Amino acid sequence: MGNVGRISVFRDFLQNIIADREIYTSIIASQVISNVPAALLLSGFTEDFAGLIIGTNLGEPGTLIASMASLISYKYVAKEANDCKSKYIVLFTVGNIIFWRLLFC
Repeated sequence: MGNVGRISVFRDFLQNIIADREIYTSIIASQVISNVPAALLLSGFTEDFAGLIIGTNLGEPGTLIASMASLISYKYVAKEANDCKSKYIVLFTVGNIIFWRLLFC
């Protein structure tokens, strides 16, 4: 993540987008690159570590990519019950949408 943060265009983009939006930026970043790498990447662009921690914790549920534990659980389902992969993704996504809805109400 450190190397990505050194690319000037990407670095400038992150500096502009994260300012005073640490929670929302880290939630979105967590959906794309997982919560731990998102925290590591964004930590170099803010002093609001509390907002960063809150955002990456809130960003953990969501896509399969958002959490390493989610990827591990999917891999287990794919190995043990290959015919249930699609059902797992649907239930996982719906469950996370419901969880987020309850969390942000």
